[in-house]
Amino acid sequence: MKDQNYFSLDLELNSKRDGSIPKIIQVGISIGSPVRPNDIQTYSWYLNPEEPITPFITQLTGITDEIIKTQSVSHNTVAQELGDLIKVNNCFPNPVTWGQGDATELKDEFNQRNIDFPFFGRRIIDVKTFYVFNQIVNGKSPSGGLRKSMISYGLDFIGESHRADVDAMNTLRFFFYFLERQKVFENYKNLMKEMK
Repeated sequence: MKDQNYFSLDLELNSKRDGSIPKIIQVGISIGSPVRPNDIQTYSWYLNPEEPITPFITQLTGITDEIIKTQSVSHNTVAQELGDLIKVNNCFPNPVTWGQGDATELKDEFNQRNIDFPFFGRRIIDVKTFYVFNQIVNGKSPSGGLRKSMISYGLDFIGESHRADVDAMNTLRFFFYFLERQKVFENYKNLMKEMK
């Protein structure tokens, strides 16, 4: 397997549960290579949604109005620092995500503020799709969140769910698991060819 850095992305949103588009309150990323799966770097930033954090989201994520007031940074700062990390670590251009919306939502908030962010490529690597595919192949239910899905494959979920940096790290770990699983399959397939 190639020693290539990938980055995973996760967001926490201030969902009001009223049908409105939720605003981002935390961005988390993890960077690492599948040949060094225990050497993952993790980063996070808080963003000010310019509205109160809903009680439901505070209970779910631990993010409070006080945290936003004292620790949030600008969208420009996130765009600059995130772009720098992607470049410095020579990351594969497409983000690794759990589900399909996070990369688009982040870029949308950057675009709304006229922030140039020429990253992420044209697609994402959705680990949830890998999970669903494998569940279907094995005749099992394809539903489940990240923590439950990892545990069902015998993997420990490290940290507390619904923290953007923690979820990003575990998403990257799960991606590396699926890469290793595919590598085993490819090695077996090649062995069978050699035996013919």
